[in-house]
Amino acid sequence: VDYGLQYTHVDSDKAGTDAVDNFQLSSGNQSGARFGLKGSEDLGNGVKAGFHLENGFSADTGSLAQNSRLFGREARLFVNGAFGEVAFGRMGTLGSANGTYGILSNLSPFGASWVGAVEYSTYYVGGIRADNTVTYKTPTFAGVTVYAQYSFETNTKQEENLDATEGKASANRYYALGATYKAAGFDLAAVVDSYNWSSTFTSDDPDLDDGLTVTLGGSYDFEVAKVFLSGQYFDNMIGNDKSGKATDAGNSDSFYSFNGYFGDQNPIEGYALQAGVSAPVAGGTAMFAVGYTDAEEANSEADQAKVEFKRIGTSVGYTYSLSKRTNLYGVAAYYRDSVKNEGHEAGADRDPSTVTVYAGIRHSF
Repeated sequence: VDYGLQYTHVDSDKAGTDAVDNFQLSSGNQSGARFGLKGSEDLGNGVKAGFHLENGFSADTGSLAQNSRLFGREARLFVNGAFGEVAFGRMGTLGSANGTYGILSNLSPFGASWVGAVEYSTYYVGGIRADNTVTYKTPTFAGVTVYAQYSFETNTKQEENLDATEGKASANRYYALGATYKAAGFDLAAVVDSYNWSSTFTSDDPDLDDGLTVTLGGSYDFEVAKVFLSGQYFDNMIGNDKSGKATDAGNSDSFYSFNGYFGDQNPIEGYALQAGVSAPVAGGTAMFAVGYTDAEEANSEADQAKVEFKRIGTSVGYTYSLSKRTNLYGVAAYYRDSVKNEGHEAGADRDPSTVTVYAGIRHSF
């Protein structure tokens, strides 16, 4: 359970619009509040079967997260042995930092949890949890583990309005290959994943190809400090549906972040980079990172000005453990955006910015 006090200052850089300041009690600043059950059974001959059911909720209100799913963070059955591991259900995609199989949690000292910091969803795209998913994980050899994953329909909650059928062209589907390497101070990961967009999307936009992201990076531990470096290329990435439900920044079920500047109607392409360092300081851990995103519309009408977007920012943080189960934390983050040709109007440019500061306590049990 994670609570904190959070202050935000958002300047939209719109004429006649004042900056907005907000101070609130917030849930899940460091990591989303969760409660779950898990267990396994030895079937003999080195084979084991098990389950993992994990609920996400807003600790400050008690409401369910992940579109009000009972086990929205993870709901899987797995079998493992000398052959590796096979899992079925709802789980984080390989191209994410979510749950058991999201292998991109070590791209920044802020991972994918710290709200507004230089973490996955603030600068990178993708990174979802997917329904109806099958994952295969190989045994680890010389520090290397390989993964394969396929989802027959990524988000049944948000695709109801598409009249989608699981496993058919009407559903958004997902497939990915990934690998990790953990040895000699290195903790590296690489994922190539693709989003097979619904035929409803492609009927509206015949030029829309499958979404693609290529992400790689990780860390090296010098013992006195850990250094992080990562990058991502993306193309034809769009919102999870075109009704506007997936445009909330920080929504882990969205296919992109950037506060919805591009809208669900326009696929985007571009790249992003992150770099950072963490180090033990005064009994806790200090963190620093910088991030950059450069994106534009992948498809646009010939007579329209192409919308372009850039984001650059930084964040610092500190966490201190009071015990094995409880820690205090504090984070300050800033990013500045550049939006060009907004609304397809040449010269409609602005430079919005966001400041986020919070401190809190997290207890695990």
